[in-house]
Amino acid sequence: METEKIVRPKKTVRQKIKIYLFRGVSRLTVFYLRHIRGVEVGKCCRIQRKAKIDGVNPHGVHIGDYVGIAQNSVILAHDHYRDYSHQYVHTRIGHHVNIGWGAFIGPGVTIGNHVIVGANAVVTKDVPSNVIVAGNPAKIIKVNIELNDMGGLLRRGERPTQIKC
Repeated sequence: METEKIVRPKKTVRQKIKIYLFRGVSRLTVFYLRHIRGVEVGKCCRIQRKAKIDGVNPHGVHIGDYVGIAQNSVILAHDHYRDYSHQYVHTRIGHHVNIGWGAFIGPGVTIGNHVIVGANAVVTKDVPSNVIVAGNPAKIIKVNIELNDMGGLLRRGERPTQIKC
């Protein structure tokens, strides 16, 4: 019995150009942030073009390896409401982190490794490793997760146990 080969339609030149340009936009954004703005960006990061990284203190943003940042996300590293000595702070994002569409990462926040930040989440406090956070303000909704290099779940984790006082 012969197996039939799956024949996929060939891509047109226009489709190939769109794919090339789309892949190049993310690389161009990372290049711009890393070399021109001075943001510390790790390897293999995917940062969308409309993501907003702090413009006042770009040297205070530290992004780890294999991080994905979606459109309209805001990452800040300055705070004009604090006194002058604490105005410029460091915001750190660990390795293997996915930041959802429109999420807000406040100044001075540290996000651990293997973290998913939900869409439109407002992160105002430090986030531990291996969790999913969502909401306003961001709360832990799953623990013990693990992400691969492309941002897919390797270990799904479970809901956190509620401790009643």
